[in-house]
Amino acid sequence: MSPKKAQVTKIFFLTEDVFEIHFRTEEPLEFKAGQFVTIKIADKIPPCFRAYSIASAPQPDCRNIKTCVKIVAEGRGSNWLKSLKAGTKINFIGPSGKFTFKNPDKNSFFIATGTGVTPFLSMIEDQLKSGNKNKIHLLFGLRHIKNIIYKDFLEQLRRQYPNFSYEITLSKPENSTWKGSTGRVSQILNTQNIDTKNTDYYICGLKEMIADVAKILKEKSVPESAIHFEQYD
Repeated sequence: MSPKKAQVTKIFFLTEDVFEIHFRTEEPLEFKAGQFVTIKIADKIPPCFRAYSIASAPQPDCRNIKTCVKIVAEGRGSNWLKSLKAGTKINFIGPSGKFTFKNPDKNSFFIATGTGVTPFLSMIEDQLKSGNKNKIHLLFGLRHIKNIIYKDFLEQLRRQYPNFSYEITLSKPENSTWKGSTGRVSQILNTQNIDTKNTDYYICGLKEMIADVAKILKEKSVPESAIHFEQYD
């Protein structure tokens, strides 16, 4: 796969340790919702490569894409990317990945934690704008109130599309001002009625969460063919 070029157009922080970075590619980029790009991290020699899910939905002749990055202590990728200025040129490979939307004729239940929500932003927006009328639900887990990202975007989609709903749950809210759900996504999932016939389940986050959620779904008789996941190390 030949490398491609893009230019940074904007970087802004969503929380103290999560930022969104926007690129404009030299050539139109064809991708499927859920795919990722692999960016060349040119902080030193030799460079390294890091994969980041595309947060934006596909569009015809698309040249503007964005991704969401969590800063990792000593992480070469996140720390180099956050230092870039608008106008900086970068090299990347892709799009790549098979973690894409499977069946618009079924309901969809997305389960994410942290920046694992990134590919789901693309999938959900793409399906809603494409006219998918089946139920689409997102269960989104974070730790603290200060970690909440994309609530305004999700609320906008909820208001615009009656078939879309979402639930944010916090495992450790800092104070009593939080009036939403509390607990890990696995705990919330355990209390919910699970459709085993007409719903596909998509999971993205750290491998421990994925293992816990997949186990719950299987115990609730969801077939393996209806469980799709991508894990972050």
